[in-house]
Parts: sequence; C-alpha cells; structure tokens
Amino acid sequence: MIQRIQSIYLLLAAALMATFLFCPIAQFDTPDGLYSFTSQGVSPVRAEPAAPTSEAGATIAQTAIFTPTWGVFALGTIIAVLSIIAIFLYKNRPTQARICMINAFFMVTFYVVIFLSGYTFRSDLAATHTSWTAYLIMPFVALVLDVLAYKAINKDEQLVRSMDRIR
Repeated sequence: MIQRIQSIYLLLAAALMATFLFCPIAQFDTPDGLYSFTSQGVSPVRAEPAAPTSEAGATIAQTAIFTPTWGVFALGTIIAVLSIIAIFLYKNRPTQARICMINAFFMVTFYVVIFLSGYTFRSDLAATHTSWTAYLIMPFVALVLDVLAYKAINKDEQLVRSMDRIR
C-alpha cells in the first residue's frame, strides 16, 4: 500500500533535498567581496570596488563570475528523484529497501562532495572566512528519514514473511 509510513518518510526526504537545492550552502569572505556557494554554483553577492590603476585614474571593473557546481546539483537531484521512485516501488519491498540504501550512500557522498567543493572554492577564492549555513542540516535529516523508511520497509517485509509461514 502506498499509504505506509515509509512513503511519508521518503516524501519528506525528497522534499528536503529538493528544497536544499535552492538554498545557500556557504558564504566566502574574500578581499574581493562576498561570494555565495549554492548547489547551482558560486557567485558574487557583493563585490568590493576595484582600486584605481596608474593609467589616468581609470578603474578596473569587477567582472561577475559564476562557477557552476554541477556535481552538487546533479547528486542532490538524483537523491530527490530516487526518493520519489522508492515511494512508487511499494509493491516490491526488497527493491524499495535497496533503493533506500543506495540513496543513503548518495546522501553521504553528497556531504563529501559539498565539503570538498567548499574547501576547494575557499582556497581558489583566497577566502579569509567561510560561514556554513544552517541549511546543511537538511540533507542529514533526509538521511535519517531515509534510514527510518528502510527500517519500516524491512519491518513490513518481515511481517509479510511471517504471515506466509502461518499458512
């Protein structure tokens, strides 16, 4: 049945991951300005005015940069889609449980990719300070919900197998 508790867990996990894709992950304070790191990329939030050059007082304009982070966005999208797919695999509980475990592995990998990307961008931008946002808790909550769904799926499977033994 689709109205089991694991369906709610998986739906909440998918909603959290989809929401996280559009939230800021970190901000980098650099001598050039403030940069925002989201799952779509790194972009300047506020640029410091450029210093005048020696040539007749002309200034060098700050160019707006945007560095895409496709790996973070793609992995987050895959996690959200796998959670939705797992909801509709309710007739095949072993496959649904397998999808949940694969999704949990992707969530742990997601954190690794986020922190590696963050520290890479920190060194590339020569950031003096990095502030991670509280939104980083969302994938962790989604991971906990995914594990709870896995346990509920296994509990249902054990119940079905015990009913088969009674017959």
